[in-house]
Amino acid sequence: VRGETVALEGAVLGKAVDMGATAEYALRVGNCTDAPQMVSLSADKFGWEAAGLSIEPSSVQLAAGESADVTVRVKLSDRVPPGGRVEQSISAVANGNGAGAASVKLVTVASLEHPYILHTPARWQEVRDKVAKYDWARAAKDEIVAKAGRWKVPDVAKAPKNLVATDNFGPFLFVTDVEQDLMAAGIAYQLTGETKYAAKVRQFMLTLSDPRDGYPKTFRGCNQSVVQEGAFFQHIVMAYDMALPSGVFSAADRAQIEVTLRLLMETIRFYTEMGAINNWNLSEVCGALYCGLVIEDLEAADRFYHGPSGLLDQLSKGVMNDGWWYECAISYNVWCSGEFTQAALALEPWGENLLHTHVPMSYTPNFSLVPWAMQPGLYGMSFEKWGPITRNYIDIQRMWDALLPFADYRGVMFGVNDATEAKLGGSRREIGGSPYELAYYAYRDPAYAAVVKQDPSGTRDLLYGVSELPMNLPERFHDSAYADNVGVAMLRSQTPGRPIREQLQAVLHYGTHGGFHGHFDRTDLISLMRYGRSFFNPEMIWYGYGSYMYKFYVQGSTSKNMVVVDRKMQQPVESKRLLWHTGKAFQATAVETNAPWATPPYGGMVYPESGIKSLQEKAFSEGRYLPKPDHEPDYGSVTEFTEPILQRRLMVVTDDYVLLADYLKGEKEHTFENLYQMKGFKGLEAANKKLVKHDGQWDSNPVLGAQFVTDCDWYDAAAPAKSRFEMKWGPGADNAGTRALASEDGVLNLDVHTLWPTQQQIMIGTAPEDHDVQKQLYYTVRGDDKKLAEGKFGAWILGQADIDVSVGGLKQLMLETKVSNSEKPTVFWGNARIITDDGKEIAIAKLPVKPANVLQPKEVNKDYFGGPIKIVGNEYANALPAQPEDDKQPAVLTVDLTGVKAARFKAVLGSDYPLGDESQRRKTYAVKTTGKQTRYLTVIEPYETAPVVKFAKATSADSLQVALNDGRVQTIEIRNLEGNGKDISVTLSETKGGQPTRNETTETQSR
Repeated sequence: VRGETVALEGAVLGKAVDMGATAEYALRVGNCTDAPQMVSLSADKFGWEAAGLSIEPSSVQLAAGESADVTVRVKLSDRVPPGGRVEQSISAVANGNGAGAASVKLVTVASLEHPYILHTPARWQEVRDKVAKYDWARAAKDEIVAKAGRWKVPDVAKAPKNLVATDNFGPFLFVTDVEQDLMAAGIAYQLTGETKYAAKVRQFMLTLSDPRDGYPKTFRGCNQSVVQEGAFFQHIVMAYDMALPSGVFSAADRAQIEVTLRLLMETIRFYTEMGAINNWNLSEVCGALYCGLVIEDLEAADRFYHGPSGLLDQLSKGVMNDGWWYECAISYNVWCSGEFTQAALALEPWGENLLHTHVPMSYTPNFSLVPWAMQPGLYGMSFEKWGPITRNYIDIQRMWDALLPFADYRGVMFGVNDATEAKLGGSRREIGGSPYELAYYAYRDPAYAAVVKQDPSGTRDLLYGVSELPMNLPERFHDSAYADNVGVAMLRSQTPGRPIREQLQAVLHYGTHGGFHGHFDRTDLISLMRYGRSFFNPEMIWYGYGSYMYKFYVQGSTSKNMVVVDRKMQQPVESKRLLWHTGKAFQATAVETNAPWATPPYGGMVYPESGIKSLQEKAFSEGRYLPKPDHEPDYGSVTEFTEPILQRRLMVVTDDYVLLADYLKGEKEHTFENLYQMKGFKGLEAANKKLVKHDGQWDSNPVLGAQFVTDCDWYDAAAPAKSRFEMKWGPGADNAGTRALASEDGVLNLDVHTLWPTQQQIMIGTAPEDHDVQKQLYYTVRGDDKKLAEGKFGAWILGQADIDVSVGGLKQLMLETKVSNSEKPTVFWGNARIITDDGKEIAIAKLPVKPANVLQPKEVNKDYFGGPIKIVGNEYANALPAQPEDDKQPAVLTVDLTGVKAARFKAVLGSDYPLGDESQRRKTYAVKTTGKQTRYLTVIEPYETAPVVKFAKATSADSLQVALNDGRVQTIEIRNLEGNGKDISVTLSETKGGQPTRNETTETQSR
């Protein structure tokens, strides 16, 4: 049903003509009733029309269900300049019944000279002028032109190579990366004027839009998901727009291409109809918007600008009061800021000033109307925006401003949620340029130029780089800062006369969860930096989005620097900052959450499009075994919720160290563990230290993320205890399995002083870094050609086969292993032995063994990289190699049992982890307590060469003393951490030689 009484529609409702010319629209009017109707058509009048209009016919008699064609002609006034628009509403009224009228809006524009999507002709001339004047610009231009010259325009992908095994979106046309070559060709034409580059763009566009096997056939351009499709078409349209002035496109070419661009808009329209607000939709919306602009159909383009889930909705609903994009990760903030800014520049020639527009703020907590986002709980996530709203509007520039207070002296910002530390300078492929070069180009704010200048590479952005940057730029990297919506409180030491690289910077997290990209870590110490080096970011250990480890471990609480409850995952609830102090002797903040804890999503995210239906199938496909619990939860479910646990963390940053004070309280008995994730464990020093046990796993419960931490030593000790860690970058560093991309070469030592409780249970376990040890492992045990045992599993950090078979009377034992999808050699038979008739054990290695296709380590009873052999966290001093030398063939060990009187064969088969030298592996450091509530006091000293902390001790959970090597003694008193949260305070008193030197409190500031 197209209408109640009458319908009015047209395939194209927006056109461009020259100034003073006439646009012609084909509409169709229909009778939606079962009776004849006289339908009259007219244009709504408002008195300031800038175009003449005629409708033929202006009335039509329609039989029941009949339709008729109508032509509307709009003659633009010659007062409408290029890029100007005239909007007119055409109404169809049946039998004089205005209440049942149907209408359409026509948008007629005065045609603009191409290009105008990425740059206008004037802005392109500025780029050419840069090339003529500056060597860096000339070099960048030469590189682009050379790339364009090398490009051979591809044909569309053919079956079966046009399908992606991990999705069900159907055949694609091109690999996404072709967009880079296409953009190079368009830019090369603009910079050289040589039509050979425009001709390449034309060839690509006609291949893309070919009605026989192009986009009209597949409705899919690139080989990735819809978010990449949005960016793909952004770049397609930009390049097309750049090449249009060349004259290589015929009217027929442009008509064919327009069909594809309209199909893309229709596809994206479908994706915006559910009320989704996210980076995916923003990318898609921008792609569709550019399609409408380049064909000069502003009625279609407006759907993606003002329409539901369009550009303005994305800005209003997706950006929070403090300027952060709701997903709360640096990369998404920068990317989305870039998308909005580029769209604003593309709209500017059409009379739109989105760059400086104030868009009304959305006040509802939910950012999206998609049903699963309106019902919190999916994988434990929250899809709400939290924190105060102090302004009634949002604009694009606030997004750019949001990150600046948190960038350090190198322009590097700590990671939040799905992010590592990252330089705010540099390039992002989605926007085809450097984000803060784009920001400075658009806004000319000197603070943005400061970020550009901080890029150590010195690389400038050809398309957006402003040639001459200001000399005197603001330095915002000295001060502490917070943002209550994203929820980060960053403290920076203020030691006078100290080089900026030696100041301490520490950050607590407490804000908006961030949906799919959110981590479960309110109160987490997400960053501690000094000397341009960082001990941690939320993606230090990273397995990618596709692995079950993404939501099962990486995003969970047990991978963080926080107190965890029952080894579960903290649930996201709105949290708050309780304290803020920026003084001279110290900086302080406190944050609070009151959240239930539950198991992480069992097996991580479920990807139905992959065709995998069970977690066991998923685990084996990854080559990563997971044990199956007796009472298995639903795949992806979050279960076993606790009551809400009140959790507070106070952080104090002094000139030399960081103090963390924790308070947790529940209604029931719980296990609490204060966690730190640090590399390069050097030793534990404590009074009455005693190694009490070794566990292969932190926790063997298969529904907890703690199961992935292995090789765990447990100590009893009396406080104060000090653990030493050493992290390295550059020569001599081993950061395999660690994402620490923005740290300077050198050493960061970390002394962790655990001062409270007085009696401590301390665990040091090996964190599950990704070292590509995973594989599918198949095994068979044979005796005299009789099969005794067989099986398969995903062998990696977890997973082992406990072999125990009868071999009585056998003369020969064959141990066969096969692997698939194996990146590194790791397979061993651990403690492989024969049990004789009289109960003695004989190591297989002491018997005659004939290997076939078995890769041999360089050293006996060492792994393939020279380290100890450990399977699921347990070391095997005697182990036989089992990795095939040729992965296409099995590895076989043939054991001669003649005269042995063998009764049974026993062994543990599995994958070695970690590999080689373990001294620089990341450790999970835990201090355990039990009860209904707990307190912790921890002092962390980061230093480069020698510590300045002589000793630290606590006299209570609220009082501690830190003695420094220069003779100063600092006493810190904490008040009301266990109170109502409204009157927490800290006092630092310093003496030297028994004489007071400093005293500062959060209430009175320094005196």
